[in-house]
Amino acid sequence: MSNAPTVPLSDQLRLLELQQLDTALDRARHRMQQLRQDPDYARLQQELADHTRAAEQSATDLAEARKAVRTAEATVAGVQERRDRNQKRLDAGQGSAKDLENMMHELQTLKALQDEHEGTELEAMEAAEQAEAADAEAQRHLAAAQAVAQERGAALKEEAAGVAAEGNELTGQRQALAATLPADLVARYDKIRERNGGIGAARLVGNKSEASGMPLSPADLAQIEQTPLETLAYCPDSGAILVRAEQA
Repeated sequence: MSNAPTVPLSDQLRLLELQQLDTALDRARHRMQQLRQDPDYARLQQELADHTRAAEQSATDLAEARKAVRTAEATVAGVQERRDRNQKRLDAGQGSAKDLENMMHELQTLKALQDEHEGTELEAMEAAEQAEAADAEAQRHLAAAQAVAQERGAALKEEAAGVAAEGNELTGQRQALAATLPADLVARYDKIRERNGGIGAARLVGNKSEASGMPLSPADLAQIEQTPLETLAYCPDSGAILVRAEQA
């Protein structure tokens, strides 16, 4: 460790404060990522999309059912008009006996045809009623899904705003603290932290490195204990800077 740089213990202790801020920033970034990828919101959005498609389909089905009713009504009205016209001619006795016989036969045919079309009309009206009920149900489900998704989205947005504000405050504190430390020390710490999963400096408490969470071997501990306090020591397992706080 003879080549290790010399850093006042006060700077090493501030390095621990920097680590605390960076850990808090990492937590804030992680939480922000969780909020952006919230599984509940994704599920609610998918359910909303499903209900939207169902509501669109039910609206289409209802429009088609109503169109079928109008078509059936028009068909029945057309047959009724022909029956009325022929009945008037028959009642007036217009035409020859053969013509009147043919009109009577046609009236019977039209009556049967009208009965058939009225049956179709009734079926269309029943189908339209069912379509109206299905559409109303689909719209209720859609409204409920929209409300739940909007509520979850608003909650996520509110929390994200709080996390962003916290992150901005932590970033300001971090910049201010880093400015009080030697630039080469901060650069060394940042490099270690980047390759070490976020831990650049930690305490050595007794024989335990808080960077790795593991006790040091007797040989490693003896070597560190022989190193002057103002000479940087490193965790043999993680490579993080070890601050010997108990000796401060």
